[in-house]
Amino acid sequence: MTTPSMEKKRINEFIDKTSKKKVMNIDKANNKSQESPTFEIGIEYNDKAKTYRWETNKGACDKCKELDNKEFESKEDIPPKPHPNCKCEVEIIKNNSERCDCIDNALKEIDDIINNATVLEKEININISKFSKLLLNRPANRFLITSLNNCINGLEQIKGAVNDFIQNYKDMKEANTIGADKYFHSKANCDAAKRGEIGALVAKGISDLREFTDTFKNVLFKGMTLAESIKDSIEDQEANKYGREQGRNNPNEDSSILIDKYRPNGLPDRY
Repeated sequence: MTTPSMEKKRINEFIDKTSKKKVMNIDKANNKSQESPTFEIGIEYNDKAKTYRWETNKGACDKCKELDNKEFESKEDIPPKPHPNCKCEVEIIKNNSERCDCIDNALKEIDDIINNATVLEKEININISKFSKLLLNRPANRFLITSLNNCINGLEQIKGAVNDFIQNYKDMKEANTIGADKYFHSKANCDAAKRGEIGALVAKGISDLREFTDTFKNVLFKGMTLAESIKDSIEDQEANKYGREQGRNNPNEDSSILIDKYRPNGLPDRY
């Protein structure tokens, strides 16, 4: 009698065997085989950069037909063969083999928006200057004075928060320390939140947009599975949220002390 564990072991042995040779596509029209460029030798690239596709052979049973062309992210996700002497196969496919340039371009455009602080700072300074000139005219309406001051303060927070992220990004690159990304992400959120509620909102917006793009980039460029990328994003967002909370509650404290729990070993004290 075949047990589930025995069947799982047989699947793994089959995948390990087939991953060491090129997988062939079968041209069902003329029964000739030809190499498919989307199927790579399994040992040539990271196991995380692969998916597995069930290929049902001609004349298969209904259960096998239901699995035809179904893809699985890992070996563990592949179901046992529906019956003894099943002739179905599992093909290894490189995840990013069919990625189009439009995805790369879209992610780059979002990155440019996030990183282009110079243009944003210029626009903010222009508006701060306009509001400041109005204040110099000493308007009699107190409500107008309060509104102008609030606008100037809000714009200053936005500008400061963006610069906090840029500076922490530069520091992270300069430090070049393994495991420091969560520390600097948390610190940027902390620095921005210390400026006020608007600074905290800007920090959340930048962080959410960054994690959105990173979730895709981790899969497309770093070889992570989608599940791994989502897990990494959740952990990053926890660090981001922690930084904002610490900044809100302790606006006069040193950010590096407030988020010290994320400090990696080997990071110089100046950071």
